[in-house]
Amino acid sequence: MGRPPPPESADEAELEPPAPDDGGPAVGDLAILPVRRVREAVGCGERVGVVLEDRRNVVKVFFPDIDRAFWIDRGDVLSVAEGRLEAPALAVRLHRLCRALDAVAVEVYDREEDADVFHVFTRGTTLDRLLAARELLGPDFRRMGIDPGGVRRARVTIVFKTA
Repeated sequence: MGRPPPPESADEAELEPPAPDDGGPAVGDLAILPVRRVREAVGCGERVGVVLEDRRNVVKVFFPDIDRAFWIDRGDVLSVAEGRLEAPALAVRLHRLCRALDAVAVEVYDREEDADVFHVFTRGTTLDRLLAARELLGPDFRRMGIDPGGVRRARVTIVFKTA
């Protein structure tokens, strides 16, 4: 009846097969929880979050307004188009970064002075896409690093001012 907990980090996710491509929520999607009992259990209200990880049966949704992320059953998460609902600036930025880099997972990693550190995992990118990601952040950009991460994916560390 109980399912095993999801992996603790995006690195561990490499061991799991990718989530089915069923048109449900995917990494980088802006998302809401349309079911009231789920919203109440999570405590996110009607806020818009962003999907950070995508597993077979669950997705990890980050709600910047409450600075929390939760593993939620895929069927209880609804993707919404950018601009359809008011969303926190950080959620929109992460959404756009995920699209620019073809992200397969994101980790909210650390805080450095006035900036936050994110690990964006990708199965491959180009210099043009990296430069586009940098441009998205404008003057809030602090630094970017790229770790090859093996055959399956690379880790792009992005540091930018979020507040």
